[in-house]
Amino acid sequence: MHVAIPESVARSFTGDHRPVPAGREGGARLTGTLPLTSMPRLAQNCQDSSGRVHVDLVFERGEGEEVFLMHGSLRANLHVTCQRCLEDMDLMLEASPWFILARSGKSQDMLDEEPDILVADKHLSLSALVEDELLLTLPMVPMHALNQCPAGEYIAARADPGLPPAKAGVKSPFSVLSRMKKTR
Repeated sequence: MHVAIPESVARSFTGDHRPVPAGREGGARLTGTLPLTSMPRLAQNCQDSSGRVHVDLVFERGEGEEVFLMHGSLRANLHVTCQRCLEDMDLMLEASPWFILARSGKSQDMLDEEPDILVADKHLSLSALVEDELLLTLPMVPMHALNQCPAGEYIAARADPGLPPAKAGVKSPFSVLSRMKKTR
């Protein structure tokens, strides 16, 4: 059985894409790429917005006439700044979204039981949904792996227990606070 992608979802998918019939179990598959420029919140975390997001989503009919399942994979290779060394780095983001798309007329019990239900009564922007999923996988502080980071040698040297904690003869900037505490 072939299930058509809901018109509200299909209209919002912009970029290079092709619907592909899913397997024997029915449903539809939407594969393609979206330009990073169509995702301004994700693009503002990048050095440039020249990248593309690879989308592979499957839409299937769920339990009931007006319930669809959407699941698949998202991949994006972003150019960001490492917050440890402030050098350029590539960051691969991957997400595996799994949602239930339902109309608001569905029973409230079903909507309360399932954690990832999207009520799709009106236009649903697939680009915004893909952007949201990738933003959730974006690290708060993007950094190279320590062994690949140019600042790794400095960090390793500071962590060496053989080094003195501070240079001799250098006063701590907090020594003033110590004196203030004694005078009170």
